[in-house]
Amino acid sequence: MSEPRDPYDNPPGWTDPYDDLTDLSGDEPIPPLEDPTTPSATPPGSPLLTGLVVGLLLIALSVAVFQLLRDDEGDTSAGAATTTTGAEGTTTTAATTTTTTTIPLPPAEPYPPVGPQIPVGQMKLMADRIRIQDDAISDLAFGDPAPAAIGALTASFEDPDEDTGWQVSTGEWGVCVGELERIVRFGPFAAIVTLVDDADFFQGYRQDVQFGDLGSPASQLETLSGLRAGDTVGDLQRIYANQSVEFGQDATIGSIFELRGAESGELILWGPIGGQADTDPVLGIYAPNICDR
Repeated sequence: MSEPRDPYDNPPGWTDPYDDLTDLSGDEPIPPLEDPTTPSATPPGSPLLTGLVVGLLLIALSVAVFQLLRDDEGDTSAGAATTTTGAEGTTTTAATTTTTTTIPLPPAEPYPPVGPQIPVGQMKLMADRIRIQDDAISDLAFGDPAPAAIGALTASFEDPDEDTGWQVSTGEWGVCVGELERIVRFGPFAAIVTLVDDADFFQGYRQDVQFGDLGSPASQLETLSGLRAGDTVGDLQRIYANQSVEFGQDATIGSIFELRGAESGELILWGPIGGQADTDPVLGIYAPNICDR
């Protein structure tokens, strides 16, 4: 093998400067290009994912700002206070899911006395009226103008113990729910007044010892056949032996009796009772409900 020659004709003793380089023919491994102890770099995040996160944060911020602005303007949705007029000059506030509403009610002037004082013994409770057993005095029939009918009661029993003024019916007094009613009470006797075409009319009654004020002369009112609130169930069945007396339950009142015509089956009178035994009391005598007539 001949000595390597210097391509540039260097003097003897010349050595090849590339002698120490790794053989690049493929027989030797490729040297590492960087220090293996250097930690690998974190791959760059996805620009789509980053944009999605930023977008969600912006949406959440927008909703929070909108809610704050809405609260400042006043909340009229669920939980907001609703004001409803309950009587002349008064209001009732309660939590509701509707916006604020006000129901205007007409004025409720007292009913002044009308006509002579009628003895309580001449007043008889019937299915559609208070019968006056005096030919000179008209009956107080359902549908009569309230100023005349309630005025006659005021003349007979003096000023009422209670006058609710106009109120929206909940069905408690037999008036259709949502209509206007006015309850004028004389002792245990409550006269029911409704509003029709801006005029008030006497429409029913309820005689009930549970209303109190039993010292009132109105506590002596009785039916045409002689039943009085406070009598017993035995008295009820004896007095109306020729009619049909039925017993049942009312969702609001509890145990009740119903007096019906023996042949027609139509309701004449009804009311609460203390039980169905002969000795249990008849607590009240009610005319048929206005909404059912």
